[in-house]
Amino acid sequence: MAIKILNEKVINKIAAGEVIERPASAVKELVENSVDAGADKIGVHIAGAGIELIEIEDNGEGMTYDELLLAFQRHATSKISSEEDLFRISSMGFRGEALPSIAAVSKIDVYTQKGEGEGVYARIEGGQFLEIRPHPCPRGTKIIVRDLFYNTPVRKKFLKSPVTEARHVYDVMCRYSLARPDISFSFGNEKKNFFKTPGNGKLRDAVTAIYGRDFLASLIDVYFHGEHYSLNGLVSTPGISRINRKNQLFFINCRPVRSPLLYSAVDAAYKGLLLSREYPVVILALSVPCDRVDVNVHPQKNEVRFRDEKSVFKVIQQVIRDTLDRVDCSVNLPYLSEEQDTAADFRPPAEEKQAAVREPYFLDFDLKAGLKQPNSERDLKKERDLFGSGSREYVIIGQCLNAYILLEMDNSLWLVDQHAAHERIMYNRLQKIYENSQSPAQMLAFPLVLEISAEQIDLLESNQGFFTELGFVLEPIGHNSILIRAVPALISGQEIDVLSELLDLIRENKLSDLKEGAITVMSCKKAVKAGMRLEFREMREIIDQLFATENHKNCPHGRPTFIKLPHKDIDRMFKR
Repeated sequence: MAIKILNEKVINKIAAGEVIERPASAVKELVENSVDAGADKIGVHIAGAGIELIEIEDNGEGMTYDELLLAFQRHATSKISSEEDLFRISSMGFRGEALPSIAAVSKIDVYTQKGEGEGVYARIEGGQFLEIRPHPCPRGTKIIVRDLFYNTPVRKKFLKSPVTEARHVYDVMCRYSLARPDISFSFGNEKKNFFKTPGNGKLRDAVTAIYGRDFLASLIDVYFHGEHYSLNGLVSTPGISRINRKNQLFFINCRPVRSPLLYSAVDAAYKGLLLSREYPVVILALSVPCDRVDVNVHPQKNEVRFRDEKSVFKVIQQVIRDTLDRVDCSVNLPYLSEEQDTAADFRPPAEEKQAAVREPYFLDFDLKAGLKQPNSERDLKKERDLFGSGSREYVIIGQCLNAYILLEMDNSLWLVDQHAAHERIMYNRLQKIYENSQSPAQMLAFPLVLEISAEQIDLLESNQGFFTELGFVLEPIGHNSILIRAVPALISGQEIDVLSELLDLIRENKLSDLKEGAITVMSCKKAVKAGMRLEFREMREIIDQLFATENHKNCPHGRPTFIKLPHKDIDRMFKR
């Protein structure tokens, strides 16, 4: 086959495919242009998931007649002028590919006005100017994109559902709104306005405008200023976690990025504070000298490389860890109920003990003589602990690493994972309640008002029947607020965490069986966590209830609830 040069029309469509993968890509590029134009107000509205319509308006610098003609030419840019500029990029865009790439696969109307000059209107289709003329308009630029991918049907065929594509646009707008809290962003989809940030430079206010006040309540401030790096933002305490990294947002010099290095640094900072499948909420802005970071890595500019990756990793890890160490992240320890009925649950202790160091246990391992409880040195009380059915006896040795219960039974040493064990107990209780068609709802004496994002309100309304079946009675009362009148009885106190995680799972389409997934989420959230110090009675009741529970060898996620070390195996390890 002979080699030939492609015509310009095909070249433009190939180039457009590298930059504009979906409607969210077009929104991202247009928002970056508005930011670079110096706008402090940027409004975005979409229809038909952004395929039918993307409208973006800013009050930035605007363009003249001649600049507008140049703006839609490939590699025309005002951001850089020489090769050296590639090594000190401070603007959002710099390639000169965004506008021509979008224009090549859509129909565009542009209204723009610069300074005191005359306004300009242009109509572009498939990358070609069909009309350009003077037109009165306010300072700034308004771009209307219609029929995205109208001339590349293959690209349109591979798009996801309209709901999914609209959510990608929403995510882009959230990232840029938090990257630049000094700019007022507004976003609307179809006839609904999702959010408007104040643009006052305060990250907390921007987070509240997008996600609601309750989301913000669990976050603590992070701040560091060093010779080469500055870091500020918000992170969650260890008591708050998510099932994925959706709420981990990073900005490098105000540019939203995704970086395995930064994810790893956050994981290292929270090591030992969260379970392996849990992720903290992180909104962090890192300032780096332009010559220490390369943003010219990918056509979409959402990947970066650092000149000194070890230093960046260390700064992120150490600053977050130091912040968590300074904040009181303790949680109130619940007591296990002594009752064994399916409605029983944890209740707060009558007197909370905050001893910094656990007193040593003095134990008598003679089962016939009985067990001596954790003590003061003055007094040792005998107690006999029986297996749940009363068929076997065990001795609780104590708690290890604030995560495992150690006990002696059947001539073996047992290590019980306190979270996995209690998760299995709670899961089976909830399953029994729902299988028996018992009413799981518990009316609240004082309804709770929960502020969440407008997107989550949409998800709640479209899945109202599902949440009602679980035992939630929810009532939208505003743009981003709901009234919680009733909750499933066993999750009282964890309503917000459970609702947030269920909405994330529904949003990501990760639940093949909604009810089964919901029961798993609720049991996980309500179960005691690794890191909680347990009282002796709490440990005893977890053990009693675990071994009286069906399928007690594994938690609902499949992890083992205990490990058994027979006496002979321990002797062998010590070469006895």
